[in-house]
Amino acid sequence: MFSVRRLLHTVPPRWNLKSRSPSVTDYTVKLLASANSGHFADCLKTSAELKSAGMKADASIYNALMSLAARDASWLFSWAIFDDMLLSGVQPTPTTFAHLVNSQRRRPYTNLWNALDRMTRLGVKPNAPIYTAIIQCLVDEGNVEMALQYMMAMKKQDIVPELSAAQATAYSRLAIDTATYFETVSVRRLEDSAWIACLASSARNLYLEGVLTSWSRVVNDLNAIPNEGICMATLNTAARHGLPDLATDVLRILKTGGIDWQEHHFSALIEAFCRNGQIKEALVTLHIMRTNDIPPTDSTSAFIFDSIKRGIDSLDSTWSLIDEIHASNAGLDIDALNVMIQASIFLGDLQRAIGIYKSFPDYGLSPDLSTFNLLLQGCVGAHHRQLGDILLDDMKQAQVKPNEETYEKMILLCLTQETYEDAFFYLEEMKAAGHVPTRAIYESLLVKCLSANDARGSMVVQEMKECGYNTRTFSKQDPSSVVDS
Repeated sequence: MFSVRRLLHTVPPRWNLKSRSPSVTDYTVKLLASANSGHFADCLKTSAELKSAGMKADASIYNALMSLAARDASWLFSWAIFDDMLLSGVQPTPTTFAHLVNSQRRRPYTNLWNALDRMTRLGVKPNAPIYTAIIQCLVDEGNVEMALQYMMAMKKQDIVPELSAAQATAYSRLAIDTATYFETVSVRRLEDSAWIACLASSARNLYLEGVLTSWSRVVNDLNAIPNEGICMATLNTAARHGLPDLATDVLRILKTGGIDWQEHHFSALIEAFCRNGQIKEALVTLHIMRTNDIPPTDSTSAFIFDSIKRGIDSLDSTWSLIDEIHASNAGLDIDALNVMIQASIFLGDLQRAIGIYKSFPDYGLSPDLSTFNLLLQGCVGAHHRQLGDILLDDMKQAQVKPNEETYEKMILLCLTQETYEDAFFYLEEMKAAGHVPTRAIYESLLVKCLSANDARGSMVVQEMKECGYNTRTFSKQDPSSVVDS
């Protein structure tokens, strides 16, 4: 048997009246069916027929018309229907104003205030659907603060918000406040998807309070597993606000969800540790990564570097932490020592960097390519060619193969000397190893040649052309000036 609800969602019925004329009920059923089917034109036609028959529409008919206007945000039609309702002597109901307000959602805020003013003058008190429509209008306009004020007004009147008010808004604070209040005063619970949406919105906006509230609700209370995108956004929030416990829990959920850990997951955890002042834990995380076959990169240790490069005192305290890690067998990774070398060089303390380098065997570690490249960078800054040669010999003995960066450092180091013949030697070595010198390297060579009146500058320009680089001419008086040729 067809229910009335199902009947009203079918196509508009045709008249099949052999013995009588259509009644108000017939017109109402036909109009409601058209409204529920979204046929606005048929609704207006039926309304016109109703009036032509000398019959009077009631509030249900007007509200059906208003609902269609609200569905399409047809604000002008909604006002026309509303005015006709008043002219016909039909008293608007709260449902009428809910539709009227909803129809104004794409219009300037003055339209909303006009609707609310008419509601006040007619003595209609706002209910949950009206508040929902108001909040949606304000949210669509970006007026979140005013939307929150209406949320507070609902609370003062003990009005339970509709589910749509808790689920539809993308504004983090409003979504969380609405969802929390709904579950506080309502016997119903929000669907899992609503809290997951709140978590996603809060995490995208780095809204800490919202993330903490919704993460606990989703993961602990609902036992749901957010997707990787939401987890990554939550990780970023934990990193930005220095919450390693939250970051660790996100890593746990990723593993539970069958998602393999990646470098960027641990990078966020390390950032959280560093922002929370837990440098020791950040250093230990480097070892945890490697034991999980996730080699740390320069970006992984970037926040550790930023934390310890502030001064000699930071270096000293971090060195003590490294000793603690080694003594406790917590796992000391080579990148922990490399970042110490990097910070020492940044602070201009090449001697300390070399001291750290020589202490590698004490920790059961061997220098790697990154170690040597960092030290060579320190040699470039200090113009210490002799030390660079020693380090290069150490690389050979340790059977560490140089890469493109190594050759670049040696070329630049040679160019810091008055006699720079070896710069061209390392240039050829670099090319023989299958590396293409960068434009910056060629320009450094060219500047040196021009400043020394070295005829090999023309050879450098020729090689630049062969590599497809834009060639430039340098003024001998000012080698740093560059003019496109």
